[in-house]
Amino acid sequence: MAESTKELTDEGAKVTTTVEGSDATAAAPAEPAGKKGYWIIHILAIKDEQKFFAHLSLANSKTKYGGKTRIFAPVKATLKGDPVAYCAVIEFPSVQAAIDCWDDESDYAEARALLGDPETDVVDRRVCVIEADSLPELKPGQGFWINHVHAVKIQDQFMAYAGQSIPLFSSATMGPVVHQHVGAGATSYTVAFAALFGLESAQAGLDMPASDAYTAAKAAGGMAEGEDDVVDRTVCVIEYDQQYDQLAAK
Repeated sequence: MAESTKELTDEGAKVTTTVEGSDATAAAPAEPAGKKGYWIIHILAIKDEQKFFAHLSLANSKTKYGGKTRIFAPVKATLKGDPVAYCAVIEFPSVQAAIDCWDDESDYAEARALLGDPETDVVDRRVCVIEADSLPELKPGQGFWINHVHAVKIQDQFMAYAGQSIPLFSSATMGPVVHQHVGAGATSYTVAFAALFGLESAQAGLDMPASDAYTAAKAAGGMAEGEDDVVDRTVCVIEYDQQYDQLAAK
């Protein structure tokens, strides 16, 4: 697994060696070397499993934009925010591909049509797009925090927390949200930043909030007594298991 430099920029916490101030945009003529596009998905509830998994099966048969399901897993625990049932991570060769495939009727739009209108009759989900370094090799039993940051209210304090907390994880794939496909707006929840933080196991992810090092990181950001004044986010713990990849592909 390649090691990345952990750094903080004005755009948020990143694990990448880039020129400060560089930014992912949908109109970029070329993608930075080594970067990929990702859908970072929180599924709050699946209301009609037959329709949802029929849509997922068709979606996984599409190849035009090179999308690949890297993670599909039930949530072990939602540490912060609205309860989430499943998390998914879909990888694309570029951030532009991750944006464009959504409305292409020869690709994901055909599968999405199976959900009906409104799709909330079948599934409640938040799907956002980020550009980030490639995910590390996934290993059975590995844990992840899969986070949606909705709003950073006090930037300096959050960055102080991030600077101490990110090194506690074995990997970090993250970036500002460049587009949100679904789950944004006045009646839902906009996502500003999304991240996947790797851990040795899901249990390590569940134990992290009580650890001395993480407690110190929260204290550094003025969040020892609570974080709601500093950041609004949803934090989920999952365990990578290949059996759920098969579920996603069925």
